[in-house]
Amino acid sequence: MHTFDIEIIGTHHENCHFLEDNVLTAIAKLGITAKVNCIADIEEVKRRRLRSTPALVIDGKVVSQGRQVSSKKIQSFLLELTHLSDGGDFMSRMF
Repeated sequence: MHTFDIEIIGTHHENCHFLEDNVLTAIAKLGITAKVNCIADIEEVKRRRLRSTPALVIDGKVVSQGRQVSSKKIQSFLLELTHLSDGGDFMSRMF
């Protein structure tokens, strides 16, 4: 099974932790495995050339910037990325 690498990048810990809670909820609801890392560092924001924070990065792909994302939306990001990487097999296993 694929383990997602999820990064939450921002400049303030408060924004990162709120988004982290939503990420953890999404992971739990889907029953998937993921490594979640919160990065609150302006230098990292600059290095990655992010336009706004917080940014949500899943497996190296920036999926959201500048807004808090609901756990439901994060679930859809994860399902979409899994569906693409598995050639559709994930959906048939889920339902």
